[in-house]
This record gives sequence, structure tokens and C-alpha cells, in this order.
Amino acid sequence: MSGPAAPGLAEVDILLAGGWVLTMNERREVYQDGAVAIRGSKIVEVGRRRDLVERYRARRELDTRRMVVTPGLVNGHRHLLCCPKGALPEGRDTLQALRDFTYPCFATLTEEQMHAYALHATAEMIRFGTTTFEEPGCNHLEAVLDALAASGMRCRVGPWTWDQDGPAGRGDLPDWLVMGTDAALKRLASGVETVRAVGNPLIRDAVTIEGVGTCSDALTLGAAKLAEEAGSLAVMHKATSEREVAMELALFGERPVQHMHSIGALNDRVLLSHMTSLADFEVGLVAGAGTRISQNPSSALKLAKGTTQTGKWPELIAAGVPIALGTDAENVSNHQDICRSMQLAALLPRDARRDPGAVTAEQAVEMATIGGAKALGVDDAAGSLEAGKDADVTCFDTDNFDWRPLHNPVANLVYGSTGHSVHTVLVAGEVLLDAKRLTRVDEGAIREEVERIDREVLASIGVCPEPAWPVL
Repeated sequence: MSGPAAPGLAEVDILLAGGWVLTMNERREVYQDGAVAIRGSKIVEVGRRRDLVERYRARRELDTRRMVVTPGLVNGHRHLLCCPKGALPEGRDTLQALRDFTYPCFATLTEEQMHAYALHATAEMIRFGTTTFEEPGCNHLEAVLDALAASGMRCRVGPWTWDQDGPAGRGDLPDWLVMGTDAALKRLASGVETVRAVGNPLIRDAVTIEGVGTCSDALTLGAAKLAEEAGSLAVMHKATSEREVAMELALFGERPVQHMHSIGALNDRVLLSHMTSLADFEVGLVAGAGTRISQNPSSALKLAKGTTQTGKWPELIAAGVPIALGTDAENVSNHQDICRSMQLAALLPRDARRDPGAVTAEQAVEMATIGGAKALGVDDAAGSLEAGKDADVTCFDTDNFDWRPLHNPVANLVYGSTGHSVHTVLVAGEVLLDAKRLTRVDEGAIREEVERIDREVLASIGVCPEPAWPVL
């Protein structure tokens, strides 16, 4: 539909007309035959289709009557500093995978390769319905920022930073980005300035340190304080496994989260990723400090982090901790589908606790939308469909067996769907996925480029990934 507005009708740019609309607003209102009116980058109104079509004339009207419309999905932990997908040798736990494979891959990447990886990763996320993500530390930040601007996604990003002076020791760490604590803190402050200098409202800064035993107390505390002072977000991997817990107990006599609290590094500007190994009392420390969390259920399973034995997800939710869902990097989830993360986040705690109500489908959707936006500190703009917020929207095509019969869209979304059913994606009012086709990126070309880069990276670190079975 196009043309000037009829008398009495307000003009909007896009009208998503029909279908189930999950607003994720404060009341969690759901419209069975809803609509979303968008002007420029903003949502003008969300309501019943029959009401909105009588009030607005759209330059473009999208028929969503056979769709489920949700806020754009949020990925709370997605590395752009990637490794060749499917190439990680089997049988590695977290620390082994990092030191034997992941860090060596990171160290080889050039600026051009990093740019290509970032373009590919953002394209993949958009294709599966993600509109906002957090990047927990990348190299070649300027090249990444160029790729992020080209992608049209909303994100938080900062430079990969460590001082290699944590409880895991320096053994087997690569001679890559080696720096002292003072230099690391300067790198973090410079990263904040670099991101802000771009002036892109969709791209926000983060104070990103690696964690997992590679950062000193001085760096951890400095990062937390910098984020607080700069109004940024301090992001680090923490409490990723019982092995990490054992290391910190041996060195400090305290568990990882407990030790962060003791040194004053927990505050409401800190986002801790993974957090699969917590004691009950640490839940209170996190909640009391206002600290945020990103859980990554599929990577926790693949790397045997113990999320079903030592995770405290129902307790963290009950304590009101802002929690995002993440997919982590190429070789630990091997996918970037937040729908799969929702399913695991809802189901794993139930089996672990023998409690079918441990985490509900509604709570899983909250973590993938408004909860994730709160965890990343972007809920002022994203995470729900409400007038005045940016128009970040994901539309799921329900014309397939994943979605039909359709009685309760929340149940179908969490238990039955995957990102393959995503039909249309908007970020700040721009259509980035149109009828399952990316609008800014040549999907085939970027995939071929990344596969070529993968072969170069693998050759440089001496890894040749092959099936365990005979290849004829």
C-alpha cells in the first residue's frame, strides 16, 4: 500500500498488520490479531489490527496475519572474534578448548579477516531473528565497527583485553595481545572512546575483559569501575565451570563470584557471561549488586560446563537478576539461533530439578527479549514493542509444522520453533530481512569468503578437521 494519507488517517512508513503480537511490555500484553505502526525508526502504536488500519495509512503494509510478531531477539553473548565452525577437536573442556584451539585461531586473524567474520556473524544472527547482541571482546575494533555499521544491527562491543595474570596462570597462553594491567586498562578506555566516536546510535560501547582465569584482580576491578564511571557495561566470562571455581578457591580461598564481591568488582554495570557454577549464597551477591548475566545453554552443554548440576537459573530468575540468552562462538554452540537457546533455557532446569515449573516458557521468552535488553542495558530502545521505542521486530512465519496447530504462540515459540521460521526482521524501522532474504548482505558471497578464511586459519594453526569416520 502506498500513496498519500487519506483524510483522517495518519501516515506511517510501515504497518505490520495481523497475526499474534507479543508486546513484552510491562503487562506482557498479547494481541491475537494485532498490528504495529512504525514511523521512521520508532514504533508509533501497537494494538488491534482493526483499530490501527482505521487510524494509519502506511507507505508499506506487511501482511502478518499468518505470523507471530515479537520484539527483535537479543543475543547476550556472541563472539565476532570467531573460529572455523565445526573445527574444534572433540573432547575439550572450556580451558582446553580455549588454549588448544580458540586463542591460537584468534591470534592469526588479520583486520580484513576480522571484518569478514563480523559481516558473516551479523548476517547469520539477522537471518535467525536476532536484532541486538553483545560482543564480549574483539580484535581489530575499527574493522569490526565498520562491519557492524554495514550490518544495521544493534549491539554492544569493545576490544579483547586481558593481562594474562589471573588464577589460571600464563601456561599455554599465546604470545598475542600481551600487555600489563595498566596497558589493558588504557586499551579498555580507548575502546569506549573509539566506539563513541563513531556516533552510531545502534552501536554502544562495552568494557570487555576476557576472564576465565586470565585477568588479574586489578584489571577486573578496574574494568568494573571504568564501566561504572563511563556509564558503559563491563563484560567478562565468569564462573564458567567447576574447574574455574577450584582454581580460585585454591588461590584466593573464595569462589569466583564471591571473590569479585570481596574486591569490590560487582556492580550494576557488570555483565557476567556463562555463570554455570554458583553457590546459593552467590545468587544473593549478584542480585544485591544489580549485576547482570548472560547464560549460554548450548555452549554449556557442548563444553560440559555443568549447567544442570551447578547452575542456579531458577534462583537467579526468582531474585530478579536481569538475564540474557547467548549462543557464544562458532565452535561451542555451532549455531546462532536464540530460539534453540530459549528451548534449552526452559527445559534444562526442569530436568535438573525434577520440577516442570522450574523455568517457564514465558520466562524463556523474557530472557530472549526484554530481559536480554535489560541485561545489556539497551531496554530504553529495544526489547519490547511499545510506542516510543525503536522498531526492532522479528516476524515468524507460522505456515509450517513447527508452528501449526497454533493455539499458544509462546509455547510454539519456545518448544517447537527454530530461527529457520523467521520471515522478516527490522532494526530501528529498517527491514534487514525481507521474506527470508537479507537486504544488506550477499549471503552466498560472504559465506564463501569466510570458508576461504577458515581454511587459511586452520592451516596456520595446523588443524585439519575431519569426521571421525572414514572419508572415501
